Amino acid sequence: MADNSLNNTHVSQSDFSNCTTEEERQIPFCCFVPLPHDFQLAPYCKPRLVYNIGCLGTSKETCKKTIQIENCGQTEIDLHILKAKGCISFLVNIDVEPVCEEEVCSSVPHTKDMILCCKGTVCVDQILKCSVDCLPDTHLDCENVKVCDLQAKSFCEGDCHFIQVTGYFQISCD
Repeated sequence: MADNSLNNTHVSQSDFSNCTTEEERQIPFCCFVPLPHDFQLAPYCKPRLVYNIGCLGTSKETCKKTIQIENCGQTEIDLHILKAKGCISFLVNIDVEPVCEEEVCSSVPHTKDMILCCKGTVCVDQILKCSVDCLPDTHLDCENVKVCDLQAKSFCEGDCHFIQVTGYFQISCD
């Protein structure tokens, strides 16, 4: 099994002005499937997606954070940050059908529906968790990288017809 942990590094406080602790991260994705003339998205189509997280890992970083302590003034603490870094590649399948079945022939009798696909890759550089305590090593897998809101929509631009597939990857860590 590959070790997807990245090296620990030290970064400045300004790199983490938007550090949140418990929010789950969403990484949007989109790909386009060119639609052949006289074909349409099948009404029963539920897009199917497979994704590879083999190039996605975690890194632990620290930064100095100045905090205000009531009646004592300011002090500097170490803030520990867990980040997801790398990329997620994906492949999407959608079902299409002819607009007019009488004008379409097939090499397989009584089957004129087809499956088309698109592929893509999204880059990830997301803060997963912040803490004043040291954070444990975390391995990302299919349990904490999920696909959400997967949709396929038809649209036309001039004479070109496309299916746009959208959604997002949601990364969570406990």
